[in-house]
Amino acid sequence: MNKYIVKGDLSGIQNFIFDIKSKGAARELKKRSLYVTNLAKELFAKDLEFFGKDNVEEIYIGGGNYFYEIETDKDEDELNKYFSQRSHEFLLNEIYPHYAWGKSGQTFKESMTQVNLEMLRVKQQRLISNSPFKKSISSLSDNIDGVGINFHYPKDEKGNILDFDKIALKGKGDHKLAALKLDVDQLGNVFRNQTKSDYSLLSNELGDFFDQKLLELIQKNQITDEVYVVFSGGDDCFLIGTWHTIINMALLIKKEFDSLNDELRKNVKTLNQNITFSAGITIFPPKYPLKQMADEVEDYLSQAKTEGRNKITILGHSLTWNEYDKVLKIKNQLYDLVMKKGESKALIQRIKSSKIGYEALQNRAVNGKLELPKVWNLKYYLRNIKKDNSKEVEELFDTYSKSLIDAFMSKENATNPMIYPIAARLTELLIKNNNNE
Repeated sequence: MNKYIVKGDLSGIQNFIFDIKSKGAARELKKRSLYVTNLAKELFAKDLEFFGKDNVEEIYIGGGNYFYEIETDKDEDELNKYFSQRSHEFLLNEIYPHYAWGKSGQTFKESMTQVNLEMLRVKQQRLISNSPFKKSISSLSDNIDGVGINFHYPKDEKGNILDFDKIALKGKGDHKLAALKLDVDQLGNVFRNQTKSDYSLLSNELGDFFDQKLLELIQKNQITDEVYVVFSGGDDCFLIGTWHTIINMALLIKKEFDSLNDELRKNVKTLNQNITFSAGITIFPPKYPLKQMADEVEDYLSQAKTEGRNKITILGHSLTWNEYDKVLKIKNQLYDLVMKKGESKALIQRIKSSKIGYEALQNRAVNGKLELPKVWNLKYYLRNIKKDNSKEVEELFDTYSKSLIDAFMSKENATNPMIYPIAARLTELLIKNNNNE
């Protein structure tokens, strides 16, 4: 009997899912995302048919890929022929499955390393020989009803899927949407050197988080009619929803995920690093091209990873999660000042777009060209603040001023001054469609 580790991995997912027209996009997007979600399971089921009564042990399935260990009488030539044939069936499709396999080594760790290296080689070979002629997949199921996170989407009173323009109307302030994409950092390092049992435990816990736990989080916070799940599973998720709900949802997910990390560090003794994720958020109008939106949020996610990981990028700036938490708190404070305490919306503009308030000043600080007196002249902009709010606003502006000075001086552990104009921009979106001036 021969023992092998097999990996299947789908490519072309994002282009396939999001290359659709804006009209009626919610339903078409869900049909495509469910097709991708089910495809990996269907491919694995086909493999089980091929191996018949051979002993197959599933290791991981989710996020467009799967692993399993097989003990079989079939030799390498038979495996080569089978997997080549399976790949060839998708040769001209928009989504293409890659296969890599190798004989089990002395340890599970060695086998997984070998298969992952082989997958890299297979993908590179595919890039070199890839045909430019693609055919669309026309046999998508119209059935988008089911159970689980990937069947979650806002519905009308008749149970029909709401399109994105209708979802946007459910939000606060400006009727915009936001997309959130997040992805676990350095997953290969997390799984590296794990035993088979610990590998399965980690993959199952991550899979459960991005399925059941995430769905429970949406339901518990009563935002089921404002969050549309594009896909979620394995080690990542992609959500679209009302912009204000999504920006808050990102932090809720992060806090829940940190709790999962703490539990895993206790239960998996070989796990010698924290498991974190990075995220990107883009805010967009309902009729915005979905392909462009998906590219933007992917770029923001990539930026968060490139600039240190365990971060979130929003409005083009990568923040630590603590900084992002502060952004949301400052946004709430500014909203209360304007909408509940009678301050003018001009307060928001002074932070967001005045000479001392936005990116030009931040860039000058980074380049060491900030003129210090201009920072302290910030209080000049407080001359029209209501007396009852003066202490609160002065403290807010003093903190902002200090962050600018600290950035200029390159102080260690300095507050990122960009959190203030980002918070101001989000507040501006939140007070839109309100008449308090």
